[in-house]
Amino acid sequence: MFCGNCGAKVDEKDSFCASCGKSLVANPQTELYSFGPWGTGICFSRPGFLTMIQRNNTKIVLTNEGVSGYSSFTNSERFQIPYSAIVATEIFDYILWKVLWIQYRDGQKNLEVSIMGTAANHQSIVTAQNIVKAHR
Repeated sequence: MFCGNCGAKVDEKDSFCASCGKSLVANPQTELYSFGPWGTGICFSRPGFLTMIQRNNTKIVLTNEGVSGYSSFTNSERFQIPYSAIVATEIFDYILWKVLWIQYRDGQKNLEVSIMGTAANHQSIVTAQNIVKAHR
């Protein structure tokens, strides 16, 4: 077995690398913040006049690893974005919504998702942006 940080040989029973000190124990995913589905919308582009916005059906979850959206009907994952895949973010107002737009890489493709909040969720959008910025 080898350290994922420095490549030094380590024993399977070791918790830390003797060479660089990095933890060898996988960090479990930890939920940092969540909001929605009420007062929350998503679309898979920048919002615009002809854009379909899916409203009140997605719970947004920010973890120590990335941003995810889950269907409030089936609890299935609608999107999952690791922080390391994020290329660009922007926060702006669109009509009565506060929008966190995220562009990210999935393989060779650039994709995007807009997480939108009504007035009741404006602060949640700002908090989500702050968490994304802190982990990029």
